[in-house]
Amino acid sequence: MSEENVEIVRRIHEAVEHGDIDTVLGLYDPEIVWVFTRSPFGEFLKNDVYRGHEGLKRMFRERYDDAWREIEDELQEVIDAGARVVSVVSTHGRGRASGAEVRKTHAGVWTIRDGRVVRVEWMSREEALEAAGLSE
Repeated sequence: MSEENVEIVRRIHEAVEHGDIDTVLGLYDPEIVWVFTRSPFGEFLKNDVYRGHEGLKRMFRERYDDAWREIEDELQEVIDAGARVVSVVSTHGRGRASGAEVRKTHAGVWTIRDGRVVRVEWMSREEALEAAGLSE
């Protein structure tokens, strides 16, 4: 099951990269919870938590349409953590209003049930490994 979960996270990253929102939403549970309270990008969003498919769509609009003139994510690692998956992403963007360039690495802890993502929490790589029970 854990290899299937790793593949789900990879598919989501690929679909986001290609702007395939239907595939993205199809891989998320309708009650998905995205948490940015510890994310280095939390300051660029209007909320710390986004719920459900509508919340996810709102977060995507804020991220891609409101906050950034350009933004690119590079998936660096996908780590199998048994019941969870950790993804490490390097994000490079240019602010829409300021034009400032930002480059940060952050990690998501993905919880997947019955083939759909039910929760993603963004934080540093070290925090993500610890949250997934893989602290080094």
